[in-house]
Amino acid sequence: MEFSDFLKDNYDLLKSRVWEVSNKLMGIPYLHNGRSYEGVDCLGLIYLFFKELGIEFPIDDGQGYIAEDWYLKEPDRYIKGLRSIGTEVGHFRNLQILDIPYFRLYKNVITHAGVMLDNSKFLHVLIDREVRIDSFDKRYWRAKYAGARRIF
Repeated sequence: MEFSDFLKDNYDLLKSRVWEVSNKLMGIPYLHNGRSYEGVDCLGLIYLFFKELGIEFPIDDGQGYIAEDWYLKEPDRYIKGLRSIGTEVGHFRNLQILDIPYFRLYKNVITHAGVMLDNSKFLHVLIDREVRIDSFDKRYWRAKYAGARRIF
């Protein structure tokens, strides 16, 4: 059975588990290069989220330590790492559960990502904040949306 068929056949169970994991991760503080319940950055949150679901996800982009000002020195680093997984989704109206949306929050550089909880809500963490849920119902996120990856 293809995993996409499994998703369709078990959508209610998956949705319930996704929200359970999201609630467990809510409130974890932002920590640059964080990969634990003590603190996470965007990639750390995605890593922990999928780990909680029992799904292996890369812990980093394979290039080692990520400097705090990476987006100034290596502006393509984040998107290169994202493009190495899954397939491109396209328009935000095509998003579905478990997709990984990414955003341009600093000039024209992709610096942020999250995990879709359904077709409009996503889990993410911002610098100096805690893990939280936002929605594409907000114009801000639609405007900052730069694409998404579908890993299943």
